Amino acid sequence: MIAGVQLKQVLGPLVEGRIYPLRIDEKEDSTPPYIIYQEVSSQPEITDDGITGHEWAHMQIDVYHPDKYKVRLLANKVVSTINDQIKPSIYAGQQQLYDEASNLWRQSIDYEFWQTTPTE
Repeated sequence: MIAGVQLKQVLGPLVEGRIYPLRIDEKEDSTPPYIIYQEVSSQPEITDDGITGHEWAHMQIDVYHPDKYKVRLLANKVVSTINDQIKPSIYAGQQQLYDEASNLWRQSIDYEFWQTTPTE
């Protein structure tokens, strides 16, 4: 399965469905808290027979919240939920930033997910 599809299904309930790829469109609900995710890069699995159709996808998951401490708590729930429900996955850490454009706190989480190489 594609990592972004899994993230939307698994993490959506944590933010009342406010989880978006890359950015929030004007028509989308931008009421915080919300999550924005993006695939940063991928590493395909290649054997002597060629490309297998599977890859490790490196994803950045950004959690936004108006409260500095609640954003960390929500990010920890994101990590716990992914660890429980998406396997295999590799947690690679997180950092907290203040996003001046949105006036919200952002907890940026790095993960790698095993996915079927998207073809559509």
